[in-house]
Amino acid sequence: MHPDDLIREFDRLFAELRLPLTRHARRGSFNPNADVYLTDRGRTIVVRVELAGINPENVKLVVEGAGLYLAGFREPDLRRAEAVLQKEIEYGYFLKRIQLPSTVAVDSAKADYRDGTLTIKLPVATESRVDGGERCEIHMAIRGRA
Repeated sequence: MHPDDLIREFDRLFAELRLPLTRHARRGSFNPNADVYLTDRGRTIVVRVELAGINPENVKLVVEGAGLYLAGFREPDLRRAEAVLQKEIEYGYFLKRIQLPSTVAVDSAKADYRDGTLTIKLPVATESRVDGGERCEIHMAIRGRA
C-alpha cells in the first residue's frame, strides 16, 4: 500500500470514529503486534492483536476486499503522575492493514476483546466468488478489563 493511500484510509476510518485527528496522528503513532493463523482445518482465519490499555470504543474493524483494517487510539493515563521517569508504552493512533489469504464471510465474523488482546475470527467464505471490495464493519464483544 502506497503511503498516500494509507493516509487516506486512515482519514476515512477515523472520520467515522469521530476521534480528533492531529497532523502527527495522521501518520500513526504505533503499530500493534498481530498474529494471523488458520484453525478449523483451514476454515477460519484468526487474528490476535495486542491492544493493552485500549478503550475498545476507540477501535474500528473493517474488512474491505482482501484486507482487514484495524484503526484505533490508545490514550496515555498519566493523570496522577507528578513526573514521568520512564516511558516505553506507545500511545496515540494506529492503523494496521492485514492482508487476508482468502475471501471471508464477514457476516459470521466475531471479534472479542479480553484482557488487552483483541481476537478476530473470520470464517473463510465457502463460495469461490471474488469479493467486489464491499466494505463491512465487524463489531466486537468486550470481556474482562482493558
